[in-house]
Amino acid sequence: MYDTTLVLADGTCYKGIGFGRKAPTLEQLLASGFAQMPLGEIVFNTTMGAYHEIITDPSYAGQSIVMTASQVGNYGVDPDWNEMLGEHPFCTALILRDLYEGPVPNGRRTLGDACVEWNICGLTDVDTRAITLHIRSFGSQYAVAVGAKELSESDIARIVAWIARCPSMLERDFISGCSVVEPVVFSPIVEQKARFLLWDFGTKHSIVKELLARGIEVTIVPANRQIRDFLTGTGSYDALFLSNGPGDPASLDTIVHQLQGVLDSLPILGICLGHQLAARALGGTTEKMLYGHHGPNHPVRDLHTQNVYVTAQNHGYCVDAATLPDSSTLWLVNDNDQSVEGFYDAERKVMTVQFHPEAAPGPWEARKLFDVFIDFALEQSLPAAAMEANDASKK
Repeated sequence: MYDTTLVLADGTCYKGIGFGRKAPTLEQLLASGFAQMPLGEIVFNTTMGAYHEIITDPSYAGQSIVMTASQVGNYGVDPDWNEMLGEHPFCTALILRDLYEGPVPNGRRTLGDACVEWNICGLTDVDTRAITLHIRSFGSQYAVAVGAKELSESDIARIVAWIARCPSMLERDFISGCSVVEPVVFSPIVEQKARFLLWDFGTKHSIVKELLARGIEVTIVPANRQIRDFLTGTGSYDALFLSNGPGDPASLDTIVHQLQGVLDSLPILGICLGHQLAARALGGTTEKMLYGHHGPNHPVRDLHTQNVYVTAQNHGYCVDAATLPDSSTLWLVNDNDQSVEGFYDAERKVMTVQFHPEAAPGPWEARKLFDVFIDFALEQSLPAAAMEANDASKK
C-alpha cells in the first residue's frame, strides 16, 4: 500500500512505498530545516544495473536518483563496490519502479538494508517513467519525500512553499562533506612512473584505481586546503588532477582562483567537475543543463580521429565552448547535443574530459584516455599523437 509521496518543487506528486530511511511526516518536514530532510535535486539515471556504484558516487551529493531500470536490487550490495572513499553515500533519496526484496548471494546485503544503514530515503512502486518524462520536459528540480498516503492541495502548497525557501544548488556547499579530511597517499600496483596530486572534490574510487594501475602514485588532498601549499614543499608532482564531484561549478570561485594561481606551473588534468573548474580557471564559463547527462551510453566524438566512444556520464552542468580561450582546442563533443566533452590547452598545459572514462558503471572503451592523460602530463603529447602511439603499441 502506498505510504509515501514524492513532491516536486513545481507541485507534481508521485506516490510510492517507502523503504530505507523513513520519510518525515508533513508536520516533521515543515518544522525542520532542509539539511535534515530527504530533499534533493531530482535526476534520472538510465543505467540498467550497477546501482551500487551509482548510489555511492559522491557526485550525487544533494540529489535524489530516479532509476529508469524496471527492477533494482536483485544481486544485493557489497562494500567492495563502493565508489565513495568515505563510509556512506551522499545522495538524499532513491526512487525505484520495483525494489527487489528476495534473497541475494552469500556475503551481500539487500539494497533495502543498505539504505537503512546509509540513511537514504527510498521509494518503490513509483511510476519512474512518468517522473523521467516530467524531468525531460521541465528540468531537474528539488523534490522531497513525505510520509503520507494522501496530501490535500493545501498540504502540497505548504510543501512547495517549504521547498522554495531552501537555498538553490548554487548557494550550497556539497564538496566539503565529500572530500577527504586529511591527505592520503596511494601507491601504484605496478612500477611507478609518476606522482599525481589529486584535489578531491568527491572523487570516485575507480578513478584512483585506474591511475594506480598505470604506475601513478596518487596523493589525495582535501578540497578545503590551499593547493599551493602542496606544490611548494619538498615533494614534487608531475600533474595536478582535478576530481569529479557534486554541485554547481559557479559556486566554487575560491577553487577557481587557486587554480588560476598554479596554471603553467605543472600540467592540470580534470574529469567532470574538474573539467568544468579547469575551464573556468582559463576564463571560460559553465551553464546548467535542463536535465543533464546521467547514464552509461552517451556517445562522445573525438574531433581529431572521428572515433566515437560510448561513455558513462553524470553531470548537470556543461562548459560553454564559445567562452574557452583561443589557446584551448575543443577535443571531444557529445554526439547527441554537441555539448563540450573534452578540451586541451597545450599552451597552459591543461587537458580535461567531461564524462567518466573510468566508467564504474559503464563501458570500458574510454579507459584508454587515462593513458592519454598520462602522456600529456609527462611528455606534453597531444591527444591525436598519444592515441596513435597507444594504438600502434597494441598491434
